[in-house]
Amino acid sequence: MEISLDKSISRVVNAETDILEAEKINLLSEIKKVKCDLADAYNNFNFVSDTLLVDYYTYQIKTFEVRYEYLIKLAKSIGLNNI
Repeated sequence: MEISLDKSISRVVNAETDILEAEKINLLSEIKKVKCDLADAYNNFNFVSDTLLVDYYTYQIKTFEVRYEYLIKLAKSIGLNNI
């Protein structure tokens, strides 16, 4: 009975570890995507002259900056400090 319980606990711990690692990978992937989106928005902002498009890219840049800050904060909260 003890061995079976230990194996069950070990499987649960391993499954939780796998889930946490997958979440970390997904989070890092999302951070990378937002960084690319932000770079694209800055690039597009630099090449527009229409005031409506300037406003559009200004809001888009702010959106991506806030999202990036949130994701970095989330990453640090789960132990990803070397981003």
